[in-house]
Amino acid sequence: MWYVSRSLKRHFCNNIDMFKRIKNMSHVETKTGENHFFFIRGVGVVDVVSGSEKIRIQSVLYTTDIDRNILSYDQLITQGYTVKFMGDKCKLYPTFSVPINNKRNSHSGMTREEEMGELEKQSVIDKGHEHEKYKTDFLNDYFEKLNISASEPDWNILILQAMKFNDFNDCKALLDMLDDVEYFLKYKHYLEITFEKMIEWFLKVKLEIQSRPLPAVISNNRRVCLLDLYMAVKREGGHRHVTESGTWAMIAKDTGFEFEDGEYMRLIYAMYLDVLVYYYKFKITQEMANRKEDEKTEDPKECRSDGDNEVIKNKVLTEAVECSSSEGAAEKEVCHYALYAGQTGGVGWLQGNSKTIQDVTADHYVFYGGSDWHGLKKLQRKRFDFSRAKKAVNEANNSVLKNSLKPNYV
Repeated sequence: MWYVSRSLKRHFCNNIDMFKRIKNMSHVETKTGENHFFFIRGVGVVDVVSGSEKIRIQSVLYTTDIDRNILSYDQLITQGYTVKFMGDKCKLYPTFSVPINNKRNSHSGMTREEEMGELEKQSVIDKGHEHEKYKTDFLNDYFEKLNISASEPDWNILILQAMKFNDFNDCKALLDMLDDVEYFLKYKHYLEITFEKMIEWFLKVKLEIQSRPLPAVISNNRRVCLLDLYMAVKREGGHRHVTESGTWAMIAKDTGFEFEDGEYMRLIYAMYLDVLVYYYKFKITQEMANRKEDEKTEDPKECRSDGDNEVIKNKVLTEAVECSSSEGAAEKEVCHYALYAGQTGGVGWLQGNSKTIQDVTADHYVFYGGSDWHGLKKLQRKRFDFSRAKKAVNEANNSVLKNSLKPNYV
């Protein structure tokens, strides 16, 4: 029997007799999501029965460190297979089918492929002592390196050990860490402990539920790793998708239980994880909405980067220099402006500054707004005739002097 796993990244087989062809190989697979290594003794091809068809699977690793035959879902997709799940079973559909021309030997009763396969299997078995030596050397080297670096603390471990949960943002921070698969595989043991602490805080403090025991257990006092359950359901698309597709039995198998324990997994997830995941998704959605709202209401000046501010500053300085240059070139042609509204106050100003007017030879302009200030709403730029203004001032002065010399009769 073969199992399709979404967590493992390679195909594994623990029965050498299932291989049609196999090549000797000494290797260790560390990215298993488990707390131990798989020591590889060979790599080859196997035939898997899917429905009424026999499908040949390439690149299957032979190891005695696993208790079942595993096909990696990710590797199947990469190799071009289509996997269709039907409850707790699935069927493989190859992209291409290649017929094998494999004649049977009349003397041995085996095909040419079978004869070669038997020789290769025997070769792998004969080199068993070499594989054991490789395994021993690897483990010795691995633990020696651990002893050398024992004095250097791993800050990721220290952070996980020091994590405390005071509000849901702390829960979100831990759940965000689980998006990194490499990080999850490397620190799985420490993440399990911290994950249990988070669940305990969420249920007892956040939700004030005291009736759910931790750690979570099912029949025969079997403990359920909530972190493994969370990751397995997440890989399958979430609680709703697993329930609608009826794959809780597969979730149970992926987390180390039997197919008949699928209903237990559904209940455990609903009791311990479902509300937590709802809060988590709501928090993510809320942060995205707040971020978009902040982007709409931000002041453009505040959004400018340091580079933009520098460009604007240089532009202002350039304009100031140009303005200064133009003023220096026209320093002898000073422009004078006045607001003339046809009032006596304007005449008085002209009379008091007649000397200044006489000394100015440059062009002068005025904003004329008519006989009142309301006309300033429609300002028009007109040429100002200082000769006429001077004449009007002189006439006004003469009129005042003439009237002041008249005798007063009583």
